[in-house]
Amino acid sequence: MNNDQENGPALMEASSEPTWTRRSFLQSTLGSVLALQAAACDNVGVEEEKPFFDGSQIDEEAFIAFNALYYDIGVDTKTQLPCSSISGEGPTAETDPVSIAFRLQYLIDQGSTASATIETMLDHLLGAQIRGLPPLNYRNLLPRLAFTDSETGLEPATREYFVSHNAMLSARVAMAAQAFKGTAIEDKALTFLAQQKEGYNELLSRSVGPFLPTVVDAGIRGIDEPALDLLFGGYYEGTAFVLSYFIGDTDFIADPQVGLDTWQAMIDVQNTFVAEHPASTTGAVAVTSPLARNGSGFQYFHPLLALQSDALHPSMRDALYNALYSYLDAALYDRLPGIYSAGPNLGGDFLDDNGLNRLAARQRRQRSQETVVTMDALAAALRLFPEASEERQTLRGWISLYASLSGILSTHGHFSSIDKNGEIVRSLFTRQNGAMILMNSTAADHLDAFLVDHGKPGMRDLFGQVVLTYQGAPIQKIEATLPLPPKPEHLFT
Repeated sequence: MNNDQENGPALMEASSEPTWTRRSFLQSTLGSVLALQAAACDNVGVEEEKPFFDGSQIDEEAFIAFNALYYDIGVDTKTQLPCSSISGEGPTAETDPVSIAFRLQYLIDQGSTASATIETMLDHLLGAQIRGLPPLNYRNLLPRLAFTDSETGLEPATREYFVSHNAMLSARVAMAAQAFKGTAIEDKALTFLAQQKEGYNELLSRSVGPFLPTVVDAGIRGIDEPALDLLFGGYYEGTAFVLSYFIGDTDFIADPQVGLDTWQAMIDVQNTFVAEHPASTTGAVAVTSPLARNGSGFQYFHPLLALQSDALHPSMRDALYNALYSYLDAALYDRLPGIYSAGPNLGGDFLDDNGLNRLAARQRRQRSQETVVTMDALAAALRLFPEASEERQTLRGWISLYASLSGILSTHGHFSSIDKNGEIVRSLFTRQNGAMILMNSTAADHLDAFLVDHGKPGMRDLFGQVVLTYQGAPIQKIEATLPLPPKPEHLFT
């Protein structure tokens, strides 16, 4: 892969605004050094916060276009399904539900120009729903899949399958059904979903307590613990969709209210753990934040890609702001260009449990490791803020810092993660790349409309119920502004 930074795309915005204040940093990007120096002289005696980072902001559209190059080679030509990753040896010969979900959402945003590709994907997803007897057919859910020369083009690569990964894919298939109503895409999408209904109901009826299981083995082992009993356990948008759309009207569970009761249990104070901690960079700031299963950034922010921007209850929006503040504060303190989130390490292992320790839900006895940092969760977090907001511009500054590091560019997107010593992991994973190019996706509108049209509680309804509290009161956003990134010369020191 070509790692020559000079051959990279023009991802940064430029400006010559001659000021040295935080506000001007957020309103513009790096101008000439002379202009900055002159502005600094002009502002002598004016007490204003100076930015830690005087670099540029990412250009969102250029950033999306560059990372979408992943799909130029990272797609199986027969099935049109994405490969799970690309390394120095090329695309992997496998795919997985998360990778498929993100590519499907990206294509939905392309509209009718992508309809043939979407239909091909659905044809092969239907073929992957093995027609054997349960449990050997995975209950019509999907494990990791290997590309083959068979008629279906796919076969299971493992006996294990993750319920939350399938749930997020189901949500994107529903998006496709709604976006292409009255077409073959809608028919095939609804067929795919209908064939999953019994499976989700059986799993909920057999799991521990009122919750869906996390991992299921199609062989002897069966359902594993723990259950999906924590709101910020990963891909909560898919879990919400499954509990609203699928549950009920089966031999396993007759009453649809069971699914909604499970949702209420997930968002109850018993399963939305919250803690308060001092900021790393200044002990004067106390941060009240919800806890994630592994304290991993994707567990908070990736699900936002399937939610309308105004769907969140104010307490949840404020809580996510506080979590984001904590990640950026820790990154600034550790002199890192990204946040602790799931990603590959130098050995090639994908670390789902990589996260910020202080945000891990120890009540669930989950472990986390602070090994690598990424930027895909930051790209997803952009959806919390309006286009012209200072917060969104701050995030664009963080992303541009990561994106500008020497060697971070491959020929098909930005490499997935960086270890704490500054060494770049030279591989790309679709679940991260896919999340980075959906920051401006409008497909969430289709998901909410799909549920409403089918007489189910919509995503706006479900997430409007999520009230996160601390010491009996709804969480409120801390007054501190999001930390600006460190200067490049101060990284990894």
